[in-house]
Parts: sequence; C-alpha cells; structure tokens
Amino acid sequence: MSVPDASELSRQSFVVDLMLMRLGRWLRLMGQDAANPEGGSDWQIRDQAKRDHRTVITRDRRLYESCLKASQPCLFIRSSRIEEQLLEVAGAGVSLRLDPQRCTLCNGHLIEITGSGKERWQCCICSKVYWQGSHWRKMERMLEEIGSRRGEN
Repeated sequence: MSVPDASELSRQSFVVDLMLMRLGRWLRLMGQDAANPEGGSDWQIRDQAKRDHRTVITRDRRLYESCLKASQPCLFIRSSRIEEQLLEVAGAGVSLRLDPQRCTLCNGHLIEITGSGKERWQCCICSKVYWQGSHWRKMERMLEEIGSRRGEN
C-alpha cells in the first residue's frame, strides 16, 4: 500500500510537490525533513522520492496514482487551505508543534546560535537566521487550534 500509516509518518522524509510548497515550509518549521522537488514532472518527483527514500506529498491526483502504481509511499492532500492541509498531515501522524530543526527555504539543518541570550538558529546551508519573534506565537496558536479540532488537547 502506498499510503504510510500514522506511526510511519511521525518522523519521515518527504518530498512536497510544487502545489504544496507552503505546506512544505510548515512541515520544516515542525522539524520534518521536507525536500523541495528537484524537477516539476510527476516522474521526476516520484523518482526523487524513491531515490532518497521519501514519501511524496501531493495534491496532484495523477502523481498520486502514479505513486500507487509504482508502490511509492504517497500522501494525497485534498484541501487547498493551509489549515486544512496541516489537519490532513496531522491525521496521517505528523506532530503539530513547532520544532526548529530545518530551514524553511532549503531544508538544511538548523544550528542553534549561542551567546545571543535569545533562542536563535541558523541554517548550515543558506545561513538564514531564525528566532522566536511575535510570528512564532501566532504559528503556535494556529497549530494549537488545529490540534484542538483533531481533539488533541
């Protein structure tokens, strides 16, 4: 079966198709290894996932069906709204909590910056710096609301 169960998705590597790039950034904010696609065609995404042992996350029905035929793990996302997309991945076992381990842009590992007095992280690939600003609390509230819709809290 190409749809992984919830326990398999809690800490797994993904490749997110072009229609779900915003969801990919959110997954990375939650500590998930969510790569951007190296190519735009269905077969390129599917082959990247197979080569890198990743689960495809897509809204493209053709790509999903292609993954099913190739026995490639794939999660089909139905919604176009980010809140509902997050609810869908939570239903598949992804934890809805911020966990800064991955760069939202390039998926590189984040390294904690010490000595600044505040929690800050920097990407080891592109050098982007992250911190817990006012936007952080807004994201936490959104994830808490989605979690409560699932009955998690």
